[in-house]
Amino acid sequence: MKKNTLNSLLIILTALPSFALAGGVGDLQGFVALIKSILSSIIPLIMGLATVYFIWSLVGYISKAGEAKEEAKAQMIWGIIILFVMVSVWGFVNILTKTIFG
Repeated sequence: MKKNTLNSLLIILTALPSFALAGGVGDLQGFVALIKSILSSIIPLIMGLATVYFIWSLVGYISKAGEAKEEAKAQMIWGIIILFVMVSVWGFVNILTKTIFG
């Protein structure tokens, strides 16, 4: 399983020129722009997945009873914590980016 994952990752990284740095990255600003464009694509996806996780645990909390309800409640709390941390870090990174790179 681990070998298949590694092989898949290598195929993806070599197939996409932006990850292989073949997109004309010649200096530090180009490299920072490349990383910024990659992260600006990935971060909303991750935040969407965290939101789906929270909604999934909310549905589990509503539909279950007893001990499973407590587990779903704990998952909801962790989902809120994850979303809060992600939004906070994203905001902090944006502040640093605007401060350092203008």
